[in-house]
Amino acid sequence: MLKELLFTIGRKGKRMLCAAIIAYTSGSLLTVSIMVVVFQMLTKITEGEKNLIVFWWMLAGILLLKFIANIVSSGASHFAGFEMELHLKERIIKALKGFSLGFYTNERLGEISTIVHGDVDGLEEAVAHVGSRAIGDIITALVTGVALFILDWKMGIVMIFLLPLALYLQAKRAKKSLQLRGHNQKNLADMVSRFVEYTKGIPLLKTFPDNRYFRDQLKLSAERFSESSKAEAKSGAVSSAVYFIPLELCFGFVVLIGAFMVWKKLLDIDSYVYFIVFSQEFYKPFANLEMYRMNYTKIKDNYGRIAWILKTPVILPPTNPRSPEKFDIRFDHVGFRYDTDGFELQDIDFTLEQNTLTALVGPSGSGKTTISNLLLRFWETHSGIIKIGGIDIRDIEYDELLSKISIVMQNVILFSDTIYDNIKMGNRNASRETVIEAAKKAMIHDFIISLPDGYDTLLGENGAGLSGGQKQRISIARAFIKNSPIVLLDEVTSNVDPINEVSIQSAISNLVQNRTVLVIAHHLRTVQTADTIIVFNAGRVTEMGKHEELLQNKGLYHELWTAQEQAKKWSVEK
Repeated sequence: MLKELLFTIGRKGKRMLCAAIIAYTSGSLLTVSIMVVVFQMLTKITEGEKNLIVFWWMLAGILLLKFIANIVSSGASHFAGFEMELHLKERIIKALKGFSLGFYTNERLGEISTIVHGDVDGLEEAVAHVGSRAIGDIITALVTGVALFILDWKMGIVMIFLLPLALYLQAKRAKKSLQLRGHNQKNLADMVSRFVEYTKGIPLLKTFPDNRYFRDQLKLSAERFSESSKAEAKSGAVSSAVYFIPLELCFGFVVLIGAFMVWKKLLDIDSYVYFIVFSQEFYKPFANLEMYRMNYTKIKDNYGRIAWILKTPVILPPTNPRSPEKFDIRFDHVGFRYDTDGFELQDIDFTLEQNTLTALVGPSGSGKTTISNLLLRFWETHSGIIKIGGIDIRDIEYDELLSKISIVMQNVILFSDTIYDNIKMGNRNASRETVIEAAKKAMIHDFIISLPDGYDTLLGENGAGLSGGQKQRISIARAFIKNSPIVLLDEVTSNVDPINEVSIQSAISNLVQNRTVLVIAHHLRTVQTADTIIVFNAGRVTEMGKHEELLQNKGLYHELWTAQEQAKKWSVEK
């Protein structure tokens, strides 16, 4: 683990960490030097020496160097910690981008958020405040211990007599402490996840005020976290008590046995005083060992969850990447099955010709959205091949594959940023003029300039304050900016009012020109002019053709069309 952490810090961070260790160690040794100089000065004073100017200059010089060392140590250790935090978050973000949709389906966002923020920040703190100090204390203790043994080896043995027992007791409880720490962090992640779910569901829960289930579950998870936190704290207190008893006895023996040896003329007073004072520097890393152990446990636990994300398989890059020159799409006998339920796509076989519009229709749960997810490689096919321009999509660099497809989904995702930046997300290199032109084609420009801040208007979380139709048109403008040869539309007019629907249809008409378009449709009237309509039912393709042909076949498409027309007629009459 420590080797992996050092790799994570980066080359510049390693240099800063080494500088922090050297500076902190130098500062600790300079503290010892101050005490040595003071003792020498007191000795000279007792001997009647009056010229002490050399000692004053030595103390001033040592204090200045100690001041510089402390500043360097603090700055360098924090820099190393920030470097590690930056590199870790960059790797995690890259990994999150490379995961399949299945990862996000199986894992809760609250747990991922806890790892990205809590665990990574915890490691940064450990590197900045613990690593360099621990190593510096150990080096200082080693130098001080060797010097004291040289001064009097018998007192040196007394000084370390009970240390092995203390270290044994500490190691014995370390495993249990690690288990309690892991259990507590698991409960914390569960509580955060439930809190996120509860917060997102408040609007729904308000409509069911008598339903206490989710509130009770949140309360239960909080209680579990409270109990595991108490258990971890109690275990830490017991470990500290068991460890510090023999450690304190070590210093007690130095005081008592040293005094006895001075009484018996076996040790001079100066050496005795040196052991009393400098043994504290020797014991410092042992006194802090409980803190080091707890921090190590925390680091190991934090990094274990971070490593879980970093080691989770991502979509692998192709060994021999290829780039499509044409943009027809071929589903060649594709099969797929979700792990969580019994739904299965079976032998899906069709072609979307370049620069044509193909619509996928069928009952809810028939497999339409799964088709789009497979095309985007959010999931991997279990059998068969998906090709773009005759090239297996697995042989196309993943970022390039996504760059070839513009997506306008039913549930638009907007970020808490300006309208301008939300549109520009489709192409970060786009000029402001290009953004405005895209907004005009998406039929949203007039609305934007009617706002007090225009394109610089800040949006709330996920576009709070905008209507569904306005969000859709901003999403379409984003797709214009991206200017991809393939467009994927997931029934973007299903949840908007008639006025917005007209604007969206006009925007879509502009967007799909000279592009290969795949539309997931629920309202059949919106796709009756499609070049090809593919009808899905229970994970299979049951019909394929144009609107008039499918109506004449009197199959599932005819049933769906008739049902929707009757529902529309009933709605108008009502």
